[in-house]
Amino acid sequence: MASPYLSATEAAARLGVKPASLYVYVSRGLLRSEPGTGRSRRYRVEDIDRLMSRREGAEGALDFGAPVLDSALTRIAEGRLFYRGHDALDLAAKATLEEVACLLWNTTDDVAFGRRNHPQPVEAPKGRLDPTLRLQAMLPLAGIADTSASAQDRDARLAAAGRVLRFVAGVLSGRRSGSIPCHQLLATAWKVKPPAAPLIRAALVLCADHELNPSSFVARCVASTGASLHDAVSAGLAALQGPRHGGVTRRAAAWLREIDGAADPARAVAERARRGDRFPGFGHPLYPAGDPRARFLMDALAKVFPREPMQKRMRAIADAVALQTGTPANVDFAMVALARVLKLPAEAPILLFTLGRTVGWLAHALEQQATGRLIRPRAHYIGPL
Repeated sequence: MASPYLSATEAAARLGVKPASLYVYVSRGLLRSEPGTGRSRRYRVEDIDRLMSRREGAEGALDFGAPVLDSALTRIAEGRLFYRGHDALDLAAKATLEEVACLLWNTTDDVAFGRRNHPQPVEAPKGRLDPTLRLQAMLPLAGIADTSASAQDRDARLAAAGRVLRFVAGVLSGRRSGSIPCHQLLATAWKVKPPAAPLIRAALVLCADHELNPSSFVARCVASTGASLHDAVSAGLAALQGPRHGGVTRRAAAWLREIDGAADPARAVAERARRGDRFPGFGHPLYPAGDPRARFLMDALAKVFPREPMQKRMRAIADAVALQTGTPANVDFAMVALARVLKLPAEAPILLFTLGRTVGWLAHALEQQATGRLIRPRAHYIGPL
């Protein structure tokens, strides 16, 4: 009977990669390694084959593959998320988004969020617009109004980053940002009671960055051209709108509405699974054992609202999907659950995602600008000769 394990050399050969790439897969949570003989490591055949099937038809460093550039911002390893070496879950338990911004931007509060460091007001477009679309329209105008947005001095760039974050918070909340922490601004706008405000804070912190996701990579590319921080954030926001990125929260909310009338959530989930319908908001390639951000938020909801029917329903749905598919909930489902339990506006999940991730877009833009390098990868040509 064949062994269920492979050595590092065998695993690398099966994947068709160098041993160094094998270790990269482990560090990014795409592959598990277990203790072998002596100091060696071994790998499950089923894990190797699962990774191979995931890569099939989408081989390459830009598709959950090997790292493409150096960064000191965020690390995802062994099912955990770290911001500059700090466990993101620990930060979510106590830190504000502004404090995480200072950590990721490698600065201090007085530089980035000084009392006089406020964005210039910009006239909002007329008509009713989704808040993220309104922000998309206003960011370029804010960049034009901010005469210091393209400053090259490090502290000046950090101050500009603080103004961008405050501008985004003001537009998304519909309120003047001032010096109020982002989570309090949203909590006030959404009339969230004080005991629930820390949940808003935690959600923002957990969305602050997630390494080179599509929107952060786009923001980083734009920043590498020398464009302003406003332009980099605008690019990240455009990428976030896609249904396979930030738009997953909208898709998750849509299928949850479909089963709202079901008396038995587990039965409704089983019926959906039998039809072959997918469950947006579940599974993540970088967290095979489950998204720690989702666990944190779902557990926090249960702690603050232990008897709330909607909290129990969201938990039951998450458990039912995990049972049917073997795939745990990810942060997108947890954000929708948070909005439902707190009775937030329908667009709240994507607004929380956008505001939190603005910190990461700015962090990547600042880090890339500091290198002075243009991101310009080459394409592997496969057309006719």
